[in-house]
Parts: sequence; C-alpha cells; structure tokens
Amino acid sequence: MAFVATHTSRITIGDREWSGDLTSVDSSSNVDVIETSTLADTSKTYIAGLNSGTLLCNGLTDSASASSANSQWQDLYAIRGDSDGVPAIVALEGFTADKKVWVAQVTETSWTNTSSVAGAVSFTLNMETTGDHGQGVSLFDPGTAKTATATGTVVDNSASTNTGAVANLCVVTASGTSPTLDAVIQHSADNVSYSTLITYTQATGTTSERKTVASGTTINRYLKVVATIGGTSPSFNFAVGLSRL
Repeated sequence: MAFVATHTSRITIGDREWSGDLTSVDSSSNVDVIETSTLADTSKTYIAGLNSGTLLCNGLTDSASASSANSQWQDLYAIRGDSDGVPAIVALEGFTADKKVWVAQVTETSWTNTSSVAGAVSFTLNMETTGDHGQGVSLFDPGTAKTATATGTVVDNSASTNTGAVANLCVVTASGTSPTLDAVIQHSADNVSYSTLITYTQATGTTSERKTVASGTTINRYLKVVATIGGTSPSFNFAVGLSRL
C-alpha cells in the first residue's frame, strides 16, 4: 500500500501556485439527495440532486506589500473580487502528468485572518464551487518553466467518454519580451492521430481559464497538451487539469 506524503501536495487557484503559502487544503465534492418516499413505501427512497463542492485553504500571511505585483494580497483580492469564480486545480500527489487532481471553478464565501501570541499571522479562505467540477488528471506540470514549444506527457484513460468534461489552465509565471502561450488539449483514439479538443485563449502573462466540453461530445481515450510558446526569451510555468464528468 502506497500512502501519499503531504509535502507532495500542490494547488493552483487563479494565476498563483499556492503550495508555498498554505499549511493545509481540504477539497470536497457533494451531491444533494431529494427524498421521494410516498405513503405506499415501506423504506425511504431518494433521487440525486445538485452537485456542489468546497475548498478550504489555511495558510500563512506574506508580508509583501499589497501593491506589489503578484503578491499574496493581490492574488487573494483577485479571488475575492471575481463573482464568476476562478479556476482551481488541487493536486494532492503533485502535478506530474496522470496524477489525480480535483478540477473546479471556485468563488470565495469567507476570509479570516488570525494573529495570536507566539504564532505566525495566518489566514483561512473558504470557497464554494460554481458549475461542474470533479476528480480528474493532471495534464501539465507547472514545476518546470517552459521556454519553447512543448508537448505534455500522453495520459491514457483506457476508454473514451461522452459525458462532458471541465478543464482548467492556470498560468502561474510568465516572463520575457512579448511572451505568448497558446495551449491546446488534444485527444486521440489510437495515440497516433491527434485532433484538438480544447483551445485556450492566448496567454501573454499570468492568467487562468476554464473550458468545458459538452455532454454528448466524444472525448477520446488519449489526452495530451501542446503548448506553442513565442516571444523573445519567453518563459512560462503553467498547470492543466481535466476532469471527465
């Protein structure tokens, strides 16, 4: 039996990789149940209702000025100020391709700061999911900067699906002169011939984006990310996670 050490856990929310800020993270998925029992029943009966999820992050407060670009405070405010939510990928085993991840769009419900004697100033950020979310796989690891066009590791799902998907891109660093990142997710039935399944908006800096695949669309067995990088001395770190619904 192989257990997982928590120091491997990584998380992106919006355009920030948060594992260097957080002390713990909890993600959950829930399904409401609706009782349908009638007078004629001898046992309770239920049907499935709406899906929902939560993301709870506990972390240490960074002293960097709120006016500093990409500071923790700026990124916290960005999460708080986005009423549509921001893409999140929770990778409890890290972002190595094919590792299991939790893929969601999250919106803040509460934010608490704590300061105590002989303790570090900390924060707690509670978030709820909006829209579809679920367990999926990592398709691209943000741990290594990419400075030229790159293709991610192929991930094999063992079979195709047609029940829809959600896929998040989180670009957590970007540098260079006029850098560009054009990321697509491709799929294949045979791991030979690939076609584009999802195309993200061109990134020219740190950013995040959520894409969906409608139910009824065939998502083939094999998946990979192709990232076309341009500009002068460009460099990007980015994560991609996809959940088949």
